[in-house]
Amino acid sequence: MIEDDFLNGYRSKNHMISEGYAYAISADWYRQFQRYLKNPSGVDALRFNKILNFNIIERVIDKSPSLKQYSIPPFKQINYEHIYGLSQDAKPIIDFFVVSIDVWHYFKKHYTSDYDIIVFVTKQHPQMQKYFLCDNLDEGLCICRDVINVLFIIVFPRNYDNLQAIITPLCPWMDLIKFRTFIFSMYNLGIDTIKFSNEAFLYYNNKKVPFRGNRTLNEVEINLDIQIVMACQNLKMQDFEEEIEIDFEEQQQLKNLQNKQEFLEKLEKALCEEATIKQNIKSISEIQQSLEQNDFFQI
Repeated sequence: MIEDDFLNGYRSKNHMISEGYAYAISADWYRQFQRYLKNPSGVDALRFNKILNFNIIERVIDKSPSLKQYSIPPFKQINYEHIYGLSQDAKPIIDFFVVSIDVWHYFKKHYTSDYDIIVFVTKQHPQMQKYFLCDNLDEGLCICRDVINVLFIIVFPRNYDNLQAIITPLCPWMDLIKFRTFIFSMYNLGIDTIKFSNEAFLYYNNKKVPFRGNRTLNEVEINLDIQIVMACQNLKMQDFEEEIEIDFEEQQQLKNLQNKQEFLEKLEKALCEEATIKQNIKSISEIQQSLEQNDFFQI
């Protein structure tokens, strides 16, 4: 590896962190790399050590995938993987830094690592309690530390022989579109991902939810540690409630209809009040006219 080529390659990467996800990296290793950037001729980049993130990972407990409640034929095996999240005790700058996806892949290509550690990048939400900021974030974003752990099982279309299970941290404030991008980038499904996105459903807590739309995970009640099954098949569960998604256009039409109904109700009430006022004015006029005529009997 030639030093100039390495530096040019590093500088050409996208260093800004966009909404979705990014990577945490050991502060000890990253500081060593920063010293190298300040004085490339004084440090041999080839002799950098492997990136060791062991001290900043969140320890996870293995959970056994369960498909008993679904009408799935006996399967041969489940491929089980972990996606590691950041330890709740780890402190920004002191214990770790956050780098973009491009930068992390560049580092890993040249130095390898013991663990890839995911962090979630979201827009700040009023109900979000734990988050932090860093210099290389796009405007209006933060690193969310409100994280849940999800056992995610993928049931492939018309193929029950080889199921995929992933235990992964998730941020409940990410939306379903970002969730899809995250899952597909973490694992190569080997299928038509666009078709799978449009046809798949999520099954959890006796619910069936479309795997599409711009709702956040929290809005579809994915906000606690949970097991989720994703499948294109219409799986059968006992006593599940299907959640029907309303797209944006339908939401807008429904909102317009509600606004029209509220307007008509207010208009009807105003017209009734106006009629009553006019009737009272007329009665007062008649009384005044009778008084002027001194016709008390008419009053």
